[in-house]
Amino acid sequence: MKRDIHFERSIPPAGLIEALDLLARARKAVDDAYGSDGQLSRVALHLIDCAADASALLCGEDGLEAAREALGSARSAVVAATAAVHVIHDATRV
Repeated sequence: MKRDIHFERSIPPAGLIEALDLLARARKAVDDAYGSDGQLSRVALHLIDCAADASALLCGEDGLEAAREALGSARSAVVAATAAVHVIHDATRV
């Protein structure tokens, strides 16, 4: 019997539903605890949203590659933010 790859891709990968649920709960916990008014909480909420979006990409036709690209961009953003924190921290210590 011929495999229908498009049908198979509509089935979420193992663990995806649980991962998305955990991310949704993490988002709610951050929002409940800190709100979305502060810059730090907005950044945390945005990173959680990015992780959820990247995870959801796994169900698409080019899911794995798209998710890898999205996560690569997210990693770059985290590295840039970390560098900015270090620069600001060092500047305030002088």
